[in-house]
Amino acid sequence: MIKPFKLTTLKKSLILYITVLLVISSLLVGVFGYFIARNALINRGKITLKNGVNSALILIEQMNNEVEAGFISLEDAQELVKIKLVGPMQPDGTRLITTSVDFGKNGYYIVYSTDGIEILHPTLEGQNVWEFIDKKNTSNPFYLVQDKIKKAINGGGFTQYTWEYPYSDILGEKIVYSKLDPNWNWVVTAGSYISDFDREAMTILQITAIVILSVVMLGIILSIKYIHSITSPLSNVVTGMKTAEAGKYTRVDSFSKTEEILNLINGFNNMIESIETAQISLVKKDDQLLRYAYYDSLTGLPNSYYYRLKVNAKMLEAPVPAAILLVDIKDFNFINSVYGSEYGDQVLAYIGNQLLSICDEEAIVARVGGNEFAIWYPSTDEQTIEAIINEEFNRLKINLRESGLINHIEFYMGLYVMDGNQRDFDVVLKKATIALQNAKNSGIVTPNRYDELVHQIIERESRIIDQLEAAIDNFEFKVFYQSKVDAFQNRIIGVEGLARWQSNELGFVSPGEFIPLITRANLMLRFTRMIFTIICEDFQKLLDKYGNEIAVSINISPALMFDTEFLDFMSVKADEYQVPKSQLILEITEDIFISDLDLLQTQVQRLKNYGFKVALDDFGTGYSSLNYLAKVKFDEIKVDKTFVDPILTDQSSYDLFKSIVRISEALDCIVIAEGVETIEQVNKVMSAGCHLIQGYYYSKPMPL
Repeated sequence: MIKPFKLTTLKKSLILYITVLLVISSLLVGVFGYFIARNALINRGKITLKNGVNSALILIEQMNNEVEAGFISLEDAQELVKIKLVGPMQPDGTRLITTSVDFGKNGYYIVYSTDGIEILHPTLEGQNVWEFIDKKNTSNPFYLVQDKIKKAINGGGFTQYTWEYPYSDILGEKIVYSKLDPNWNWVVTAGSYISDFDREAMTILQITAIVILSVVMLGIILSIKYIHSITSPLSNVVTGMKTAEAGKYTRVDSFSKTEEILNLINGFNNMIESIETAQISLVKKDDQLLRYAYYDSLTGLPNSYYYRLKVNAKMLEAPVPAAILLVDIKDFNFINSVYGSEYGDQVLAYIGNQLLSICDEEAIVARVGGNEFAIWYPSTDEQTIEAIINEEFNRLKINLRESGLINHIEFYMGLYVMDGNQRDFDVVLKKATIALQNAKNSGIVTPNRYDELVHQIIERESRIIDQLEAAIDNFEFKVFYQSKVDAFQNRIIGVEGLARWQSNELGFVSPGEFIPLITRANLMLRFTRMIFTIICEDFQKLLDKYGNEIAVSINISPALMFDTEFLDFMSVKADEYQVPKSQLILEITEDIFISDLDLLQTQVQRLKNYGFKVALDDFGTGYSSLNYLAKVKFDEIKVDKTFVDPILTDQSSYDLFKSIVRISEALDCIVIAEGVETIEQVNKVMSAGCHLIQGYYYSKPMPL
C-alpha cells in the first residue's frame, strides 16, 4: 500500500515546492516561447505578404511598360498578371492557386477595383464585393473590402478578418496586406491564414516541451541531492526566528561549511541587527511625520491644524484671561511680485523665527496661512495687551531692517481679548478674523480690536464688492475733474481726474470706500483701464474748456507700474484718441517699493519712455525722504494736505515745506500743494515759492 505524501518535514516540502516551481516555470517558458515564436512567425508572414504585394506591383509595372510599348494588349497583359499571381481560369469560372509565392498553405493574391469589384480571386472573380463583411462578427459588421481599399489608397496597410478557407466552408482568421497599383488603379492584396503560422509554432512548442521536460527532471534530481545538506543548519535559523518573534533578538551560531548556508546565517544575523536599527529609525520617522502633520515646513512654526489643537486645549483648562492675535503682512503680494517668491519665503521664514523668539514663552505662535500668522497670549492683562503687542512688533520691524531683508514693512493685526470663559475656538477665531479684515479694509497697522459694529461694515463691503464688477463693465463710474491752478497767473494749468460712483443699487459710494475694495477684489487693472478710457474720451472737451496746454492727471496703482501690458494699453489708448502723452500725468503714491530706489527709478523711467509724465502723489504721508527726490526724476511732487495744513501755525513745518520747494526747483521738478482751502493757506504757500495749488479754495472735483 502506497503511503500518502505528507508535508511533515522541510526536506519533503522543499522537494515538492522545487518540483512545482520547476514545472510551473517550465510551463511558463513553454507557453511564452510558443507565443513569442507564433508572433515572430506572424510578423515574418506579414513581411512576406508585404513583399509579395510589392513584387506583384513590380510585375504590373513591367507588363504596363510592354503595353505602352505596343508589345501586348492591355487585356492580354492583365490576364498574364492574373495567371502569374493566382493561376489560370477554369471552365467553371474559378482559378487554381498555382502561384509560386509562399503565403502559407492557404494564402493567395486578390485584386480589387477601387469600387469593390473582384478583378482577381480564386472563386469570386467578377463579383461586386463592396458590402462584404467579416463572417464571424455579423452583429457589428466590419466591411473588410472597404477597409482594404481605404488602406491601399492611403499608402498600404494590413487588414485582419474572418473568411472561408479556399474551396471550403470552414472559417479561419486571415491577415491581408493591401496596396494600390498606380498604373491600372488595381488594389493588390496578399493574404494568409493565422493557422498556417500556428502549425510551425506548434512544432516549435513540441520541441520546447521535450527540452523543458528533460530539464525539469534533471533539476529535480539535482535539487534532492542538495536539500539534505541545507535542512540541518536551517533548523537553527528557524529556532532563531521563533526566538525573535518573542522579542528576543539572538544571533545564530554557524557550524556549516557550505558557503551558501554561511551566507544565509550571516544574513539572518544581519537581519536581526537591521530590525534593531529599524526600530530606532521608525521612532525617528514618527517624529518626522509628526512635524509634517503639525508644523509648517517653511517657518518651523505650528500650522493652523496644530494651532487649533493647542489653543483648544488651553481654552478648556481653568478660566484665565487670554487673547488671540491674527497678523497679516501688509502688501506681501507686492513683495512677491517685485522681488520674487523665493525672497518672499525668506521674509516669511525670518518673521516666523523672530516672532517665536520675541514673544513670551507661554505664547503659542503659528503660521496659519500664506502670509498670515496667529499668536495666542495666555494669562494676558487686557489693559496692557496692546502695549505688549506694539513693543514686540516694533522690535520685529527693527530686526527686519537690521537684517537687510525689508527696510520698511507694516502688519495688519486683528485682536480679540477674552475673559477666559470662552470655550468655542471657532467663535473666537472668527471674531479675530473679523478684526483683522477690518484692519486690512481700513489700513490700520496697529492692533485692531474686535468690534460688533464691524459686522455691519463688512456686510456693506460685501454688497459693494458684489456690485463692483458689473459697475466697471457697464462704465457706471464717472470722472470728476479738480483744477490745478497757477496762483500767480490765476489760471488753470491742469486738472486731476477723480473717480466717482453713483450706484444704481447702493446710491453714492465714496472713493475712500470703493477704492480699497477694488484693490481687495483684484479689480484695479480693469477699473484703471475704464477710468483711463473715460479720460481719453473727455480729453478733447477738456481742451475746448481749458485750452490746448491743459494737462490731465490720473492716479495709477503702484502695482500697475510693473504691468507692461497695462502700460502698452495706455499708450495705445492715448494714440487711439489722439491724446498727447506729454499732457498725461500719471500720479503714483509712496509705497513699499520706495525702499528700493533703483527699482523705483527704473520703473519711473519706463513710464517716461512711453512719453508720459510722472508725479509723486501724497508726498509726506508715506515714507517721505528728500533723498529719493534727488535720485528719482519725478516731473511733479504733490505735497499732501496733511503736510500743508500745519504751515500756518508751525514755523518748522513751514520751513520744511519751503525747503521741499527749493530742492524740487533745483531738481527741475514742479511742486503742487494739495488740499489748500483758505486764502491764508494760499498766501502762505505762495510765500514759500510754490505757486501751483490744488484744493477746495479754487475748485472741488466737478463733472465735465
